[in-house]
Amino acid sequence: MKAMLLLTWNSLKLSWRTPIAFFFVVFFPLGFFFLYAGVFAHGRPLEVAAVFGPVLTLMALMNGLFGNGATTVMMRERGMLRPYHLTPLTAWQWIVSRILSNYLTSVVIGAFMLAVARLVYHMPIGTSVFNLWIVYSVGTFSIASLGSIVASLMNNMQEAQIVFNLLFMVFLFFSGVTVQFSHLPVFLQGFGRFLPPTLMVLSFTRLMHDHVPLWRLWPELTGLAVTGLLCLVIGSVLFRWEKEDRATRRERLIALVALVPMIVVGIWMNRLFG
Repeated sequence: MKAMLLLTWNSLKLSWRTPIAFFFVVFFPLGFFFLYAGVFAHGRPLEVAAVFGPVLTLMALMNGLFGNGATTVMMRERGMLRPYHLTPLTAWQWIVSRILSNYLTSVVIGAFMLAVARLVYHMPIGTSVFNLWIVYSVGTFSIASLGSIVASLMNNMQEAQIVFNLLFMVFLFFSGVTVQFSHLPVFLQGFGRFLPPTLMVLSFTRLMHDHVPLWRLWPELTGLAVTGLLCLVIGSVLFRWEKEDRATRRERLIALVALVPMIVVGIWMNRLFG
């Protein structure tokens, strides 16, 4: 545990020195927050509340796909993971420390967004800050773990950029982050319920708009937690330290197991709310 905490601290310092990670973890979410709140919501309290959950979900996407996944591929390609490989450090400890360091940074940014939304835009929360924190934490863990699997399967940064950007675009447009989920066509809503970011958006909406108690979000939170745990385990098994190691067909087939909880949860959610 001590080694992992030290690695988390080092990852925090490293993320502030890595331009791509710093941009996607800090500036990108803040820019979208002010864009959504000031332009799309016109600064109106209720409309700001409607976009606040999607903005937090967008920040989780930035964290999981780029701050965690793409940065790991970049570090492996540049040989920055090799010194860690020579230590007793395990792949599980590395992945968890990366997830935790990005999460801690994003929680600070999220708290700043919440303060601005409350003080400047007078946004009503409709629930407790604790409930928002729980949903964000579970959702961030799920998406970041998924990013770790993708990072383990990518052989180079060029390949990783294509896959991460493709995933980002799918999550961005079909999860309710850019277009309100209820406004999407019915068949796209059905598809979107298979995606982890959608579960985050729906959870925030039900908390802040429908005033649903946290315990009634157990389908969404269970789906996110199970997906995150399975992705973390598979990502740890498939993790590669050296850029010379190439992902095999067998490893790519193993990674498909991570789709199982998403499919099960998607079918479950469509039966509950479809």
